[in-house]
Amino acid sequence: MHFPNLKKIILVNITFLFLFGGIGFCQDFPILKGEYMGQKLPDSIPEIFAPGIISVEDRYEYGLAISPDGNEIFFTASSPGLGLMVTRQINGKWTEPKAANLRGNNSWEFEAFYTVDGQKVYFSSHPGDLKSRLWFAEKDSTGWNEAKLLDSPINSKDVFWATFTSDFTMYYTNIKEAKIYKSKLENGMYQNIMDVGFSSAAHPFVSPDESYMLFNSKGDIYISYHQDNDKWSDPILLNDKINTSFLETCPSLSPDGEYIFFSRYNDIENKSDIYWVRSNIIKKNELKDIK
Repeated sequence: MHFPNLKKIILVNITFLFLFGGIGFCQDFPILKGEYMGQKLPDSIPEIFAPGIISVEDRYEYGLAISPDGNEIFFTASSPGLGLMVTRQINGKWTEPKAANLRGNNSWEFEAFYTVDGQKVYFSSHPGDLKSRLWFAEKDSTGWNEAKLLDSPINSKDVFWATFTSDFTMYYTNIKEAKIYKSKLENGMYQNIMDVGFSSAAHPFVSPDESYMLFNSKGDIYISYHQDNDKWSDPILLNDKINTSFLETCPSLSPDGEYIFFSRYNDIENKSDIYWVRSNIIKKNELKDIK
């Protein structure tokens, strides 16, 4: 049986689906250009970062990291969410955030941070049990290679959130102990582990020169300064522009150190959005000492 108009009808229907979203080529994602996804830069008052794009209503967002060249952003989104998300600036435009899937098997991944040279990204995931371990992916000319489990005594414990100094010293969290540890890169390995000395502390973000570290404890964000004896100063509470009656956690820094990112749990049902603020807020004369 011959249907002379059938091909025309099919083509019309396919075109309709392409144009109006049934297949997904036409999307409502806005055109975003420039550094920090084209967002208006904050000053001394924290602002929600990329509302409706990264910080979405009624969803948890935390652990934001920007690549050293500024063209890629990782963050974690959950409940609802796909875990570790990534957006990139390609040909001058930012892509819609999607699941990073660095392990390549759709595992739950979260909290990715770059080494300062941008050639590795470390993140947390589960190797097949319920415990969190550190993984890393390496970059080549085509992008990120499939991630590997970090071969280190660090992963003998339940750990997450690894950040790095310019000499690749790692600072991370032991989840069960709620303590911050560090490990120097020696002969290409992280073998020796040192307790930084803070209790009930998590999510450390160390400056590249290791001069100061941000972290959260009991729902507030603190700063500590590195001292000459390789010890850290007593924690100092950031002021009430950052710390409010809501929970604030998961601090990180922009690659140039100009902006602090953190999560504030003031969204629907106490879920978190990512905020950012100028880092000059951490000048010593603007801090409130808790001692």
